[in-house]
Amino acid sequence: MASLRALAGCIGVNGNLSVLRDFFGFFRGVLPPDPTGAEVKVSLRRQLGLLQGEHFHVNVIATGVDSFVDADDVEVDYAIFKMRNVYNQVSVGVGRVQHFGITVAQAGGLDAPTTKDQLEELTENWSVDNDGIDLFVVHDMNIPSGSGILLGRSAVDGPCPGDKDDKGMSGSTSGLWGSEQTARTVSHELGHYLTLEHRNSSPTNLMCQSGSASSIRNSIVLTSGQGDDVEDHCMCRDDC
Repeated sequence: MASLRALAGCIGVNGNLSVLRDFFGFFRGVLPPDPTGAEVKVSLRRQLGLLQGEHFHVNVIATGVDSFVDADDVEVDYAIFKMRNVYNQVSVGVGRVQHFGITVAQAGGLDAPTTKDQLEELTENWSVDNDGIDLFVVHDMNIPSGSGILLGRSAVDGPCPGDKDDKGMSGSTSGLWGSEQTARTVSHELGHYLTLEHRNSSPTNLMCQSGSASSIRNSIVLTSGQGDDVEDHCMCRDDC
């Protein structure tokens, strides 16, 4: 198996290395708590193995970053932890996770969107110039949807590296809804980016909408066929 240092370099993580912050992508540099109190563990061996197969990178963009407090950062870190476990089911790794911020002033109101069009505008206005999927975590999302509110929205079969500046929605978005719901929404919206459609007839599947899911915590199943579809997306690579 390749060394930690070699694989970190392969995914673009260089210099002094904090395993939890730089290699696993936890913003706070520590393992996030599970909301149920269950033990939280990561496996360095598993991560090394996943990086030698199909994996994708993520740019977490805190939108309204100066409004984020420590509890929000914990929520985002738990979503990253859960996302890795969700995609591990189909042997797809999450590689480099980097963190960026858009201030309230820079966002010009898009940190508190009230329409779907504003989410599209957000992803059109900002992107990170690298080979990761842009995931905007929006501090004060409040968008009506049916009889409830919209939890997140994403480009479906999102753009490849180098095409993120094209017009139209070019990233994934999620609000902050509490650790369990945010974690599921982040993985679900990234699933859309990676080509996956809704599966509301399968209440335990990740791609079942939350209102039809049997459990927000446990409705995170991906099938082998969904895994194949994810691997075929241009944001997935096996170059390490």
